[in-house]
Amino acid sequence: MKVAVISRGKPNLQYPLNGIFEFDQAKALAKIGIDVAFIAIDFRARSFKRKYGLFKYECDGVHVFELSLPINVYRRALPILQRLLLIPFRAMLKSFGKPDVVHAHFYSIAAIATIIKKKYGIPLVVTEHSSKINKPASEISDLDKKLASKAYNQCDSLICVSKALADNVLQNFNRDSVVIPDMVDDQVYSYGGKNKNLSPFVYVSVGNLVTIKAFDILIEAFAKVNDDAKLYIIGDGPEKTKLENQIKKLGLEGKVKLFGQLDRLKINEIYQQSHVFVLPSRSETFGVSYVEAMYAGLPVIATRCGGPESFVDDSNGMLVNINDVEALADAMRSMRDNYSAYDPITISEESKKRFSPEVIAEKIVEIYNQIKVL
Repeated sequence: MKVAVISRGKPNLQYPLNGIFEFDQAKALAKIGIDVAFIAIDFRARSFKRKYGLFKYECDGVHVFELSLPINVYRRALPILQRLLLIPFRAMLKSFGKPDVVHAHFYSIAAIATIIKKKYGIPLVVTEHSSKINKPASEISDLDKKLASKAYNQCDSLICVSKALADNVLQNFNRDSVVIPDMVDDQVYSYGGKNKNLSPFVYVSVGNLVTIKAFDILIEAFAKVNDDAKLYIIGDGPEKTKLENQIKKLGLEGKVKLFGQLDRLKINEIYQQSHVFVLPSRSETFGVSYVEAMYAGLPVIATRCGGPESFVDDSNGMLVNINDVEALADAMRSMRDNYSAYDPITISEESKKRFSPEVIAEKIVEIYNQIKVL
């Protein structure tokens, strides 16, 4: 079977998170025997330094066709974006051949990809990850509604990465979907047999430093834990200065460390030096970072924010309500005091049974086969 995956970009050393979900999935599909072409349409602004043009190469068993142009638009001027998508798609046809299925990720990219179904008659699968859709209809912009409706109405199968997201899509767009969660790379994140008696006690968190991740709530709650624990925060973003000022105001300079952006291998190293993962997000469509930490054997503290409810339970962590500083502080104290009750080996193994690339890839292929039968 031949599949063309269409993405907003392709991860590299300079921008390791650009298109990371999509390329992880493409690699996993290739690993189980699917012939995969990866079409990356990188339309980010000039401020994201990179080479421009059409590039063709192979990476991790995947045929990559990458179009990079600094036009700084993904959601407007749809006809122009569709014509641009046809440039790498036609290049793919010449060397890869016609795919059996086109699989686009995120509604904005999927709306662009509808041109391929219309022009070539190839079945279209869409996977939705976006938090912009995971909210009441009154909070979704008219443009996003228009693009999502176009993608959902024209695709042959719609996948959502969590039940909460699927419920919102059904409510807002009257479209049924299949729930298949994001996958996590089991070759990077793993339990390293760390000593449970490591001192001091370390809480760790990972995410972009943006309002939706609620690191301000985390730092405020940590201040109330009031012991010799430490808090490591990995990530970068526009909230950095605000968080640095909050840390100083609370007198936590020696206890809270902002690491900035790190690659996956380095993150896993820090997980081996930590005890508990905690991220009080205000909204998550799934929550890959929680599962990555669980792969490393860490129990997690998450919020009831749309994604973690489907996989966090008493065996691997705790759930609290969003924006509740006191409840979060209580959970952090409870997790510290009852840390020995969590078995890191079980947490790691059970997570991999549910979210490994092979498990998720097989579920996706089932969708492809159903479409081919139809």
